[in-house]
Amino acid sequence: MPTPFVHLLIAHELLASPSLTPEVRRALAAEQPAFLFGNIAPDAQTVSGQRREATHFFPVPLGDAPPAPQRLFESHPALARPEQLPPAQAVFLAGYLAHLTFDQLWIARIFEPIFGERQTWGTFDERLYLHNALRAHSDALDLSRLPGSTGAGLRAAAPARWLPFLSDEHLRAWRDFLADQLEAGVTRTVEVFAQRMKVDPQAFAALLESPDEMQRRVFTRLSLEQLARYRADGLAQSAQLIQAYWEGAFQSGGNPPAG
Repeated sequence: MPTPFVHLLIAHELLASPSLTPEVRRALAAEQPAFLFGNIAPDAQTVSGQRREATHFFPVPLGDAPPAPQRLFESHPALARPEQLPPAQAVFLAGYLAHLTFDQLWIARIFEPIFGERQTWGTFDERLYLHNALRAHSDALDLSRLPGSTGAGLRAAAPARWLPFLSDEHLRAWRDFLADQLEAGVTRTVEVFAQRMKVDPQAFAALLESPDEMQRRVFTRLSLEQLARYRADGLAQSAQLIQAYWEGAFQSGGNPPAG
């Protein structure tokens, strides 16, 4: 799934999306720190120790799982009414929906059909390794495009019981973990991935730094055109979802718009 720094660049792109009405763009911009934070908040499960499904609302493998936003609002219907929430919380949830949309689409389009357990090339451990190389590669590209103010903007987000399933303490810890890296200009993506996989971080970094090896081992399996389509479709679906959320489409058991 996309890394936090990829999600943050997506957040900036959504803030300027022509698919959102001017009213919604103004609302998101007025609480921009909360929107940036919402776009990375589901991954706070890495510090809370929860299962990923507890914050992402879909399983892996996907099977016939419904859209994650639908499950979120079925489980927590009070969150489906942005007009009844404090503005920062409502904007935060709009960002949260974008994260869920991109992650579930990544599993459906990228992970399962190319790197997942049912694929037959290499071993599953090798496929996981190269999947993380792809994620780290995208992370580095998008990090270089983030506005320099992103770290400070993210740190300005102030969660106040915004989620019933993630504590403010864990949200703040996750926020600061990423803001610290952005403000210092030194990220820990390679280190974190290497630790999780229990592999040599230098060897992992060497793969990422070799265009020839990335092409041979990763991009022969997945084209840049496929990645571009995924990104464009994710942006379109996220904008549609945020607009629908703002207009009350999820109230009274409503389902998300079709992607």
